[in-house]
Amino acid sequence: MLEGSTYETHIDDARAAAIADYAMGDSEAEAEFDHIVVLTRELFQVSAAMVSIVTRDVVHFKARTGLDVCSAPTDVAFCAHALDHEGPFVIADAALDPAFMNNPLVIDGPRLRFYAGVPLRVASGQVIGTLCVVDETPRLFSERDRHLLECLGQVVVDRIEVRRQERELAHLAHYDPLTGLPNRTLLHERASGILSTQRPMAVLLFDLDGFKDVNDVFGHAMGDALLSAIGYRLSARLEDGQTLARLGGDEFVVIASDVADPRTALIIAERLRSDFDEGFIVDDQELRVDTCIGVAISPYHGDQIDRLICHADLALYRAKERGAGSIAFYEPHLRHQVEDRQHIQHQLREAFERGEFEVHYQPQVRLSDETVVGVEALLRWRHPEHGLLTPDRFLPILELMPLAAAVGAWVLDEAIAQAAAWAAAGIPLRVGINLFASQFRSTSLAEKVAKTLQRHGVAADRIELELTENIAVRNTRAVVETLTALRALGVGIALDDFGTGFASLSVLRDFPITKLKVDRSFVADIAVGSDQSAVVDSILTLGRAFGVEVIAEGIETIVQARWLRAKGCHEGQGWHYGYPVLPTEIEAIVSAAKGHAARWSA
Repeated sequence: MLEGSTYETHIDDARAAAIADYAMGDSEAEAEFDHIVVLTRELFQVSAAMVSIVTRDVVHFKARTGLDVCSAPTDVAFCAHALDHEGPFVIADAALDPAFMNNPLVIDGPRLRFYAGVPLRVASGQVIGTLCVVDETPRLFSERDRHLLECLGQVVVDRIEVRRQERELAHLAHYDPLTGLPNRTLLHERASGILSTQRPMAVLLFDLDGFKDVNDVFGHAMGDALLSAIGYRLSARLEDGQTLARLGGDEFVVIASDVADPRTALIIAERLRSDFDEGFIVDDQELRVDTCIGVAISPYHGDQIDRLICHADLALYRAKERGAGSIAFYEPHLRHQVEDRQHIQHQLREAFERGEFEVHYQPQVRLSDETVVGVEALLRWRHPEHGLLTPDRFLPILELMPLAAAVGAWVLDEAIAQAAAWAAAGIPLRVGINLFASQFRSTSLAEKVAKTLQRHGVAADRIELELTENIAVRNTRAVVETLTALRALGVGIALDDFGTGFASLSVLRDFPITKLKVDRSFVADIAVGSDQSAVVDSILTLGRAFGVEVIAEGIETIVQARWLRAKGCHEGQGWHYGYPVLPTEIEAIVSAAKGHAARWSA
């Protein structure tokens, strides 16, 4: 091989990092690009077309048609030459080009004469490879051909970017964004895999005693850092067959496969508890928290992960009763906790019959001028003994009851009727209404909504129906059909608590979503530069990419409001703008907001 016939390329660290970031650095073929190379080959009537990824030493052909090789040395491959070009790099006749006439690919093997490749430039600006075509005969490549190849190359880049976003969302779906630990979804998958093989498993559930004090004294940013430090220490000390997951808040769980002996489970629990003996250094501050641990073991205490966690939770309550640092195992008599829950279910049924439920409304404002543009309908329980109860006191139990569908239908009717009343009073507010998962089990939800709108004389665009991520990904086909029918009526569809569940880009692509609602847990710390800021920023970017508006929940300070406004968030709600109130108080809030908006515009 003559000097000059080889081409030595330098893949700098940034380019290598980009290839790794997009998980494109191996030789494995990518079938999802096959249709693009087939189309490219047919359009240009060439012998072969490839999607190449150019690493430091090897060019990998991630998709190819008309060529048998799956890789080539970088110093020989033509693709390396295309990386530094803004547009297509073309070799009309390699046999006549002094830089390539002695190339092994020209004088031997495939005996290539023609090459055209367009660089694949990803969002970071780095070029990671090419979409290229080759042929055994020389040929001309017109401006139209160049433009067409560039367009096809952009299709490849777009698919690479979408795949990366899907991978990131998949990671968010299975891992806690704060600690990096497996979340509830991944925990369920791993535990179910163990239990399906009839292997025993210990479940150790624990939370942090004193964590609230850390948040109250040092702030939520310090609390988040402490959670991360705990996750890092505990995960580093896991043994084979053990998984540590964060369920939410300060609640964690360890599952240990092939553990049936309570004595072995106790050893694991004691080791886990001892990991809290040392303090945690966070921002040069030593923080100390303790923990109690509840333990359940399959198959004695259940053969499904939900049941085991439930029983471990009951054991954890017993451990807390014994004092800090205690460990307790599930025992059947702890089921009085379940009996208490059944008592609440009975009270909920009676509350619905007696008319003790109320619908309160929280203002939603347009952040650009702080005009009230809508409200969210929120369920409350006027308990005869305990007063007004917020949803966190009863909703988790109600959601699992058949009663939920009836309550959801009642809330829907109440809220739409109230929208009609406000419209008649000259206050045309959009009303957001939360849907229960059980309401989607009926195929007539869209019909019921249509009849309710007609009965109260409310325009469909005045109503926005909200569902959570978890509802969206269950029985997807039925949910999509129902939402499509609802959207056809003209109502808005909001995806609530976005980022906390396991929705993927496919939900945004396939569902007729008109709005994303950023969960309050992400809004809480955005003003202090925590990791949550990046999460919110990503959600706003997704909203723009899919053409849907974004509303942030849980805005409590003017700093949070200004940050969200500067980032382009469309709407917001939270205590900063108003608490959930009875319908009669909304008119005053709207009037006050109009005055503020007028001063804002002035």
